[in-house]
Amino acid sequence: MAPVPIRPIENGFSMFSLSVRRGAPEIAAREPFDGKSLWLPAAFLCFLVIPFGWIGVFAPAIWLGLVAMESAHGWKKAISFLITGLLMLLVNSGVVPGNEHILLMEPYRDASANLIYPSFRPAKAVIALTIVLFMLVRPQPLKRNDLPWIALAIALPIALAAMVLDFAPKLTATIALAALLNFVVVCIAEEGFFRWVLQRGLGLWLKRWPWIATILVTLLFVSLHTGWAASSTMLALVGVAGFGYALLWQLRGSFWACVLAHWGVNLLHMTLLAYPG
Repeated sequence: MAPVPIRPIENGFSMFSLSVRRGAPEIAAREPFDGKSLWLPAAFLCFLVIPFGWIGVFAPAIWLGLVAMESAHGWKKAISFLITGLLMLLVNSGVVPGNEHILLMEPYRDASANLIYPSFRPAKAVIALTIVLFMLVRPQPLKRNDLPWIALAIALPIALAAMVLDFAPKLTATIALAALLNFVVVCIAEEGFFRWVLQRGLGLWLKRWPWIATILVTLLFVSLHTGWAASSTMLALVGVAGFGYALLWQLRGSFWACVLAHWGVNLLHMTLLAYPG
């Protein structure tokens, strides 16, 4: 079905056109990044060097990679996805100095000595801030039709986790702060890498086989969580959750839907069940 044009939407940086294709909204930039929308955010991100040191140096570089992903074509577009993903991996790898956890409050300790840390790593904070700024310049839709899929992506791993983990409802100021940091730093940064860069890039390359991209990204998601999920049971639950986020992207193509699903699983695990388990 041909796209149905709707009145353009304007923000402070550029003009966007909204069209409806197969019942799903798509927002695409009508104009390429100009000088203001390209260099002003990059200049702002340079100031992240002040709180984060060498980690902050990567923010404008990741920004330019995100811009190139949208602006380039052909093999240059593919290279842009690759370089941006590698930059995110590098800054979060521990190779760059200054990526130690920043603890904002004393951790919560339950009766089984499980700990919940209200902390964040500077690398993920830098990635998350860059992603959020990009999403302000290039808004992405979250539609009402996404909500049932988000609920399903949350409910399945939590229901399975409830069968194997102890029920331990809890909520303190420490846990609330940890949950907030989990949303604004961890979920946005991880979904920015796994969905917006990696799975979207693989999807452009594997147009006829989207399931391959979904499975590959899920496997990488699990492999990068092996340090957190110490037991095989937890690793299996991480796999179920990661597959849910990847499938949600495949079916809906909504970045914020994936972020909310990711955070919903983490929030319910943190507040209702033994954590980490």
